[in-house]
Amino acid sequence: MKIYYFFVFALFLGCAPKVSKANINQLNGYWVISEAKAPNGESRPYIGAVEVDFFKINEKKGLRKKLKPLRNNQFNKTNDKVDFTISFEEKKCVITYVRKEHSWQETVVTLSEDELKLKDGRGVVFHYKRYQP
Repeated sequence: MKIYYFFVFALFLGCAPKVSKANINQLNGYWVISEAKAPNGESRPYIGAVEVDFFKINEKKGLRKKLKPLRNNQFNKTNDKVDFTISFEEKKCVITYVRKEHSWQETVVTLSEDELKLKDGRGVVFHYKRYQP
Protein backbone atom coordinates (compact mmCIF):
# COMPACT_ATOMS: atom_id res chain seq x y z
CA MET A 1 0.00 0.00 0.00
CA LYS A 2 2.90 2.39 0.73
CA ILE A 3 4.18 1.89 -2.81
CA TYR A 4 0.77 2.95 -4.16
CA TYR A 5 0.91 6.25 -2.22
CA PHE A 6 4.45 6.84 -3.43
CA PHE A 7 3.39 6.46 -7.08
CA VAL A 8 0.34 8.70 -6.63
CA PHE A 9 2.53 11.35 -4.99
CA ALA A 10 5.15 11.06 -7.75
CA LEU A 11 2.46 11.34 -10.41
CA PHE A 12 1.04 14.43 -8.71
CA LEU A 13 4.44 16.10 -8.63
CA GLY A 14 5.13 15.17 -12.24
CA CYS A 15 1.88 16.75 -13.44
CA ALA A 16 2.34 20.09 -11.68
CA PRO A 17 3.50 22.84 -14.05
CA LYS A 18 7.16 23.48 -13.29
CA VAL A 19 8.54 26.98 -12.96
CA SER A 20 11.90 27.28 -14.62
CA LYS A 21 14.15 29.76 -16.36
CA ALA A 22 12.90 28.30 -19.63
CA ASN A 23 9.23 29.13 -19.06
CA ILE A 24 9.45 32.23 -16.84
CA ASN A 25 8.57 34.41 -19.84
CA GLN A 26 5.02 33.07 -19.55
CA LEU A 27 4.67 35.50 -16.67
CA ASN A 28 4.60 38.37 -19.18
CA GLY A 29 1.19 39.81 -19.82
CA TYR A 30 -2.11 40.51 -18.11
CA TRP A 31 -3.42 38.45 -15.18
CA VAL A 32 -6.60 38.69 -13.14
CA ILE A 33 -6.91 37.26 -9.65
CA SER A 34 -9.61 34.63 -9.17
CA GLU A 35 -9.13 33.63 -5.52
CA ALA A 36 -6.83 33.68 -2.52
CA LYS A 37 -6.29 30.67 -0.25
CA ALA A 38 -5.00 31.10 3.29
CA PRO A 39 -2.69 28.52 4.89
CA ASN A 40 -5.63 27.32 7.05
CA GLY A 41 -7.55 26.38 3.88
CA GLU A 42 -9.91 29.35 3.95
CA SER A 43 -10.65 30.60 0.44
CA ARG A 44 -11.67 34.07 -0.70
CA PRO A 45 -13.02 34.27 -4.26
CA TYR A 46 -12.43 37.40 -6.31
CA ILE A 47 -15.52 37.55 -8.48
CA GLY A 48 -15.56 40.41 -10.95
CA ALA A 49 -12.14 41.73 -9.99
CA VAL A 50 -11.78 45.31 -11.20
CA GLU A 51 -8.00 45.41 -11.55
CA VAL A 52 -5.61 43.49 -13.75
CA ASP A 53 -1.98 42.81 -12.88
CA PHE A 54 0.43 43.44 -15.74
CA PHE A 55 3.84 41.74 -15.60
CA LYS A 56 6.73 42.60 -17.90
CA ILE A 57 10.07 40.85 -17.48
CA ASN A 58 13.40 41.23 -19.21
CA GLU A 59 15.78 38.46 -18.16
CA LYS A 60 15.85 38.62 -14.33
CA LYS A 61 14.24 42.04 -13.85
CA GLY A 62 10.74 43.29 -14.40
CA LEU A 63 7.82 45.42 -13.34
CA ARG A 64 4.32 44.75 -12.06
CA LYS A 65 1.58 47.29 -12.59
CA LYS A 66 -2.09 47.43 -11.62
CA LEU A 67 -4.42 48.40 -14.46
CA LYS A 68 -8.15 49.02 -14.61
CA PRO A 69 -9.77 47.57 -17.73
CA LEU A 70 -11.91 49.84 -19.89
CA ARG A 71 -13.95 49.11 -22.97
CA ASN A 72 -12.28 48.62 -26.39
CA ASN A 73 -9.36 46.67 -24.84
CA GLN A 74 -7.95 49.81 -23.22
CA PHE A 75 -6.70 50.28 -19.64
CA ASN A 76 -6.59 53.09 -17.11
CA LYS A 77 -3.16 53.16 -15.55
CA THR A 78 -2.85 53.35 -11.79
CA ASN A 79 0.03 54.66 -9.72
CA ASP A 80 0.63 51.16 -8.35
CA LYS A 81 3.86 50.11 -10.10
CA VAL A 82 6.62 48.08 -8.51
CA ASP A 83 9.94 46.81 -9.86
CA PHE A 84 11.11 43.28 -9.14
CA THR A 85 13.86 40.75 -9.67
CA ILE A 86 13.50 37.03 -10.28
CA SER A 87 15.75 34.42 -8.73
CA PHE A 88 15.78 30.65 -8.62
CA GLU A 89 16.62 29.41 -5.13
CA GLU A 90 16.47 25.82 -3.90
CA LYS A 91 14.23 24.70 -6.80
CA LYS A 92 11.91 27.68 -6.20
CA CYS A 93 11.25 30.74 -8.32
CA VAL A 94 11.20 33.82 -6.09
CA ILE A 95 10.05 37.31 -7.08
CA THR A 96 11.55 40.07 -4.92
CA TYR A 97 9.69 43.37 -5.13
CA VAL A 98 11.31 46.68 -4.21
CA ARG A 99 9.43 49.93 -3.66
CA LYS A 100 11.41 52.78 -2.15
CA GLU A 101 12.85 51.34 1.06
CA HIS A 102 10.35 48.48 1.37
CA SER A 103 10.84 45.01 -0.13
CA TRP A 104 8.92 41.72 -0.02
CA GLN A 105 8.89 38.37 -1.79
CA GLU A 106 6.46 36.01 -3.46
CA THR A 107 7.15 32.47 -4.62
CA VAL A 108 5.85 31.39 -8.03
CA VAL A 109 4.07 28.13 -7.18
CA THR A 110 2.55 27.46 -10.61
CA LEU A 111 3.12 29.09 -13.98
CA SER A 112 1.62 28.07 -17.28
CA GLU A 113 0.18 29.87 -20.28
CA ASP A 114 -3.19 30.31 -18.53
CA GLU A 115 -2.53 29.83 -14.81
CA LEU A 116 -0.41 31.60 -12.21
CA LYS A 117 -0.18 30.98 -8.46
CA LEU A 118 1.85 33.28 -6.22
CA LYS A 119 2.52 32.57 -2.54
CA ASP A 120 3.26 35.51 -0.27
CA GLY A 121 5.26 35.61 2.95
CA ARG A 122 2.18 34.86 5.07
CA GLY A 123 1.54 31.65 3.13
CA VAL A 124 -1.47 32.99 1.22
CA VAL A 125 -1.64 31.59 -2.32
CA PHE A 126 -3.13 33.94 -4.92
CA HIS A 127 -4.65 32.20 -7.94
CA TYR A 128 -4.58 34.10 -11.23
CA LYS A 129 -5.96 33.42 -14.68
CA ARG A 130 -4.76 34.97 -17.90
CA TYR A 131 -6.85 38.08 -18.50
CA GLN A 132 -9.30 37.79 -21.40
CA PRO A 133 -11.07 41.04 -22.31
